[in-house]
Amino acid sequence: MNQRAVSTFPKWAIVVAIVGVFALPVLIAGLWYMNVNQWGVGRTMNYGHLITPPVRLRIAALPLIVGHGHLTTRYFKGRWTLVYIGGAKCTPDCRAALYATRQIRLALGEDIRRVQRLYVVTGVPQKLGFLEVEDPDLTIVRAQGTIGRHFTRQFFKAADAHLGARIYLVDPLGNLMMSYPAAVNPHGLMRDLKRLLSVSEIS
Repeated sequence: MNQRAVSTFPKWAIVVAIVGVFALPVLIAGLWYMNVNQWGVGRTMNYGHLITPPVRLRIAALPLIVGHGHLTTRYFKGRWTLVYIGGAKCTPDCRAALYATRQIRLALGEDIRRVQRLYVVTGVPQKLGFLEVEDPDLTIVRAQGTIGRHFTRQFFKAADAHLGARIYLVDPLGNLMMSYPAAVNPHGLMRDLKRLLSVSEIS
């Protein structure tokens, strides 16, 4: 009897249950965030630009500038990611944006493990060695050729942004959710991120 019960249980239900365990918390976080004012939770406005609908990113095997290997297809899985896209040189604006994302991550306390940072360099990298010392937790990749352009274009198109103009927030399922001016007040971005972390159980 036990064997008969197991064999007749629908396999699709198991798949739905597994997907739901991982996807539902992030979907709830996004839904809550998009309706925070209507639902009266905090009655505050978000500091970033909400991308609706979120864009499911197509991950490219971009080569790592610091270290060996490439960006893997699972890089965004399980963590919230702060992404900055810059040119061959890290200008003062670039350094300020990376510093802001670093401070935001450090200020998260116990939640620091749930957030990672990605710096995407377009063109041939120049004088980026200082980042190995200042930002040891920063993943740095080069967006080169057609593959690189396709990867960065996803961000620019979704946020209607220009090179180096934005900091992007990607959810733990690889969806591009929000963007911020590169010169954003770090307290505002951190407040947004903490809200999302509080309602998402992933990672």
